Amino acid sequence: MKANAMLMIALAVIVLGAGYALFKQQRSPDTPQAVVAAPPQPIPPPAPSAMIAATNQVIVQYASPNVYDIVVQRGKRVSEPSVLKVHQGDDVKFRITSDVTDEFHLHGYNLGVPVSPERSAVLQFTAKLTGRFTYELHKSGLELGALEVYPK
Repeated sequence: MKANAMLMIALAVIVLGAGYALFKQQRSPDTPQAVVAAPPQPIPPPAPSAMIAATNQVIVQYASPNVYDIVVQRGKRVSEPSVLKVHQGDDVKFRITSDVTDEFHLHGYNLGVPVSPERSAVLQFTAKLTGRFTYELHKSGLELGALEVYPK
């Protein structure tokens, strides 16, 4: 945490110093300068943002990190990694699309939702239990993957 704070302070000092150097370079002592402020511009909604950490790694953050699209076609999961990882207390949302009629079931939580080719299904819950929980198409017994819930 201290390294991130130091990096942010160093970046702020560099930006302020560069701005001051440009201002001083444009202004001559004999000519008074008028400062005209531009009207404020609306800030666009946040897109996935990237922060550069002290280790030069790029960390991408999404607005809804625990929303998973699970697509089943011809008896296989064709989207998302097979193991999904969240933390205890996180809100989780599965959006399931299947080319067969069945029931999507999350073991351990004993949650299920009917799926069919006509429409997508949504299963939303708070991850209260920790551990590894498989999810499947219940009637056919087709295991699709697992949800791992880690302690806070």
